Amino acid sequence: MQTKPSIPEAPVFKYAHFMLRMAAFIVDVFLLGSVFKLLSWLLFVSLSINLRIEDFFSDDNEMIVTPFIATPFITLFTVQLVGFWLYYALTETLFGGSPGKLLLHLRVTGLDGRRIGFKKATGHAFARILSFVPFLTGYLMAVFTEKTQALHDLFAGCIVIPARQVITTKIEPVVEVEEQV
Repeated sequence: MQTKPSIPEAPVFKYAHFMLRMAAFIVDVFLLGSVFKLLSWLLFVSLSINLRIEDFFSDDNEMIVTPFIATPFITLFTVQLVGFWLYYALTETLFGGSPGKLLLHLRVTGLDGRRIGFKKATGHAFARILSFVPFLTGYLMAVFTEKTQALHDLFAGCIVIPARQVITTKIEPVVEVEEQV
């Protein structure tokens, strides 16, 4: 007869320090900002938009906003939103963290210390939008929470821990085999 190994109910982790998380955030903002700046430049150059101020006024000096002008902005916003989502959701699912976190040897995990799936990473990515408003207060919450969780971490049920603490082993079920006499 085999017995199951003892597994603690709530693992104890050393959570990522706020300053490390902030440094990772700055790296991610720089990377995403650079890519988005390049995309916006390419979009406006490829469409050859003429943004002279006199083109925005009618003959009676009323402001005109045409669909031609609004379409590139909506397109850029949509591309940036999808890019933001995929940047975080894919990197957290495939690699365990965004490039900023990977650079600083941090990983985003579930509360149990295991890697998160794409569905949870998607929720985590979109919850980040709430952490930006107002004035990054959702990110600053990490200073005051016990597990250094920001608002988006709390919503998604995630923690950020050093890479060496991520639980990667699978717990295999124990199958009891009866011996025949």
